[in-house]
Amino acid sequence: MTAAQLRQVTLARAWEPGAPGAQGERIEFSVALDPGNMPDAQAWQDDPAPWPTALHLSDAPPQAGEVLHDEDGWMLRFSADPDVPSHRLCHLGGGLRPGEVLTLRGPDGRESAWRVVGVT
Repeated sequence: MTAAQLRQVTLARAWEPGAPGAQGERIEFSVALDPGNMPDAQAWQDDPAPWPTALHLSDAPPQAGEVLHDEDGWMLRFSADPDVPSHRLCHLGGGLRPGEVLTLRGPDGRESAWRVVGVT
C-alpha cells in the first residue's frame, strides 16, 4: 500500500449535551477504503507500514498513533506505545463518507459521537 492509495479521513466531535470542550476536537487517520467506503481489512493486512492517526484536542498537543484492526473491527491507538489501550470505531454501517456519524468507544467503555467531515 502506498501513501497515495490511502485516504485521509477527518472526524469532528459531534455535539453532545454536557460535553464541554468538544468544540474544535478532531481525529485524522489514513485508511484504504473499499468501493463501499468501508475500511479495507485486506489492504491493512497487506501493508507493512502503519496507517497513521492523530487526535487533536483543544487543550493539548496532537496525540499521534496508528490505525489497528482485529476480528472485532477497527481501532485507533493514539500513542506509539503498543501497551496503550486503543479506541474502538463503532457503527460504521454507512461507510466513511462526509456527514456520517460513528461512535468511538474509549478504553474505559465510554462512547462519544464523531461526524465524518472530510475524506480526501
